Order: sequence, then structure tokens, then C-alpha cells
Amino acid sequence: MKKTLIVFACTALLAASLSACGSKPAENTDTGTASSAAASSSSSEQQQENTLTGSLDEKKNGMFVVTDAEGASYEFTYDPSDTPKGLDDVAEGDSVTVTYTGTVSEVDSFDGTIVSVEKAEAAQN
Repeated sequence: MKKTLIVFACTALLAASLSACGSKPAENTDTGTASSAAASSSSSEQQQENTLTGSLDEKKNGMFVVTDAEGASYEFTYDPSDTPKGLDDVAEGDSVTVTYTGTVSEVDSFDGTIVSVEKAEAAQN
């Protein structure tokens, strides 16, 4: 009798714990105005062209790395079938200026588009 009661209690606890895990998430009733405003500001931010000047440290099919004057390295990735304008004209070790849209980070992956890669002008004394 006690075993049957314990088995029944364990079964009830198991059923209760499993049903709690299967609950549906709350529905989002947001009208979308705040999220669309954030999306439009994010979209305009990605369309703004930025430049980064530094040394071309590594150049491979689909990616290259540029290190700026402070020593921070940034990895740029691209579709190998669509090589960025000017990338074929520079070599590892060259000082380059990368024009891009989106954001670059030492930690996160590149999430924009490379507009061009140009050999940077040598500093004149």
C-alpha cells in the first residue's frame, strides 16, 4: 500500500514538472512601432560608410585582417565570389584604407559590407 502511494505521488510530481516545462510562451501584443523605429535606425547606421586605416596583416580567400595604429586587429569577411574593389591590388604588409558599412569589432564578427580597399597614402615628412 505504501509503495503504491509513493509511486502515485512520484508520478504526480513528474507529470506536474513536465507540464510546467511545456507551457506556451506569452504572446507578444506589441504594435511594432518601437521595434520598427529601432530597425530603421539600425538600417541607417549600417548604410553609413566608415573607414579604417592600418596594416594588412593577413589576406585569404573570403577574409582579411587589418591592424590599426593602436595595435587592434579587425577581421573583415566577404563572399569569395564577390571580391571587394581594390583588394587584389594590395598585398600583406601594405598600409591600406578599408571603406565599409556596418560595424567592426575586435571581438565580434564583421556584420557589414566592404565598399573598397585602397593602398593608403604614405606619410610625407
